[in-house]
Amino acid sequence: MAYSIGEFARLSGITATTLRAWQRRYGLLKPQRTEGGHRQYNEEDVQQALKILDWVKKGVPIGQVKPLLERPTPRYTNNWSALQQAMLQRLQEGKIEALRQMIYDAGREYPRPELVANVLRPLRSQMSANVPASLTLREIIDGIIIAYTSFCLEGDKKAPGDNVLLCGWHLNDPGEIWLEALTRTGQGHRIDILPTPPAALAPEIFPDRKWLLVTSGRLTAARKKQVEQWQQRVSLELIIL
Repeated sequence: MAYSIGEFARLSGITATTLRAWQRRYGLLKPQRTEGGHRQYNEEDVQQALKILDWVKKGVPIGQVKPLLERPTPRYTNNWSALQQAMLQRLQEGKIEALRQMIYDAGREYPRPELVANVLRPLRSQMSANVPASLTLREIIDGIIIAYTSFCLEGDKKAPGDNVLLCGWHLNDPGEIWLEALTRTGQGHRIDILPTPPAALAPEIFPDRKWLLVTSGRLTAARKKQVEQWQQRVSLELIIL
């Protein structure tokens, strides 16, 4: 059965504007065309769109979805949404110890970069409302994330690896420092964290260490120039969220 873009939008729950963007900008959908040039979608397109929507809902940026669709899906990926909701339920019920154990277990069972991208970041975003209850819940889960990341970092220091300093720089959300560190644990790095983004930074005082700077949004010309100056003196990588 063939659907027009309007019918397909109603069927999938995705706006026509979004469908066009997915096709034009990301090559995620390839509908057929009528003789008049109108898009026509089939059942296979419907299933593809729902898969895309599922990845997006799990917190994956739309620009990163295509590779996920083109390779076999690991068996654990279908569990992300359920795992996120189970953690949220324990948090809302005040079962902090159970939530802590769930996060520690997940960190063992799943790759940590995927755990951060598909569970922890989306979970924190659900508690971004500027109301006391939401902020309190977010602080609780941040405490657990910090403790778990610190645990992983200490384990890494028992093995050989390169020495890294990770720091926020003009960072809107300091919690991102810990999430970025967690994604890099277990990969041969001995990471130390500057937990509070300083007002001014002097990477040159530790020239023998690699620096990872986590920042928010686009770089201004002045900040870009500053990074270039630092990179002439030390090994420094900028992570833009």
